[in-house]
Amino acid sequence: MRKAIVILTGTALIIGVIVTGTYGLSKEDLAIYQRAVALEEQGGNIGFAGFALTDYPVAFYDGDQDYVLVWEEDGYSIEKRKAVINFIAATAYPVDDHYEVLTPTIQKMSSLLNMMSMGGMEYGEEEHIATLWHEAFHCYQSTFFPDNVNAICPAEVDEGIIAGEADTNPQAVSLFRQQAQLLEEAVKAEDVDKIKECIVKYKELDEERKMLLPGEVIALEDYYTRVEGTARYVEASVYKMLVPEQFDSAYMDVISEYGGGSTKYYKVGMAQCMILDTLDPHWKNGFDFSEPVIDLIYARLNV
Repeated sequence: MRKAIVILTGTALIIGVIVTGTYGLSKEDLAIYQRAVALEEQGGNIGFAGFALTDYPVAFYDGDQDYVLVWEEDGYSIEKRKAVINFIAATAYPVDDHYEVLTPTIQKMSSLLNMMSMGGMEYGEEEHIATLWHEAFHCYQSTFFPDNVNAICPAEVDEGIIAGEADTNPQAVSLFRQQAQLLEEAVKAEDVDKIKECIVKYKELDEERKMLLPGEVIALEDYYTRVEGTARYVEASVYKMLVPEQFDSAYMDVISEYGGGSTKYYKVGMAQCMILDTLDPHWKNGFDFSEPVIDLIYARLNV
């Protein structure tokens, strides 16, 4: 992945610890892992064939050590090791021959993000659980579809071109704002005719906007929309299961908000996934990241 995110009640699985003790990992972090795993019983793979959070180790970083939790048939094991990374960020990361979810402890993550939020939505256990699923989905992408993901945009294209090209072009910004608003309206639409009306206008604006920007910018935007957008969709789906009363304000109502950098594309990609859910609830089964999600929408609407 190009970046690192710094951003249950009901029936649960019976989870046991296979090793003696927890090596100093807090009860809060253990509870977060247990709740995250329990969601597999409630929500399965969110519709993506072969995706499972429990397929990937989750390593909590406390500032000195990693506490690595690995799911096994009758519970999970915990091992302590030297930290693989030593900064406060959640990410999917290659370790030896596999990918792992690397995350700060909830205390470290919430302290940083709540300090940065300046009165915005507080980061707590539910947000951390959703983040684990987001990063596990990146592990899934990198494990099963690396060629398709890497083909979207050349690795040498840096995120800085978003700020340098897309965010400083007033016409491109204006068009993007209009497109994002159309997507938000389509996500909230109650009938397919309204969705199609929004998407027809979206496509027209998208074609106009692509004429304004260099090809490498368009490719990087596609990367973030397709790869990060689907991960944000998984994150949002999990958050909806955990805190349904806050879902709209946390995800649905901010789709059209414009911000500098790459995060705006996460929201656009998430919205596209949500629109496809309405048009074709089974679209995720067989999705392999080889084509933009918006193209799947165009095809289903014949636009």
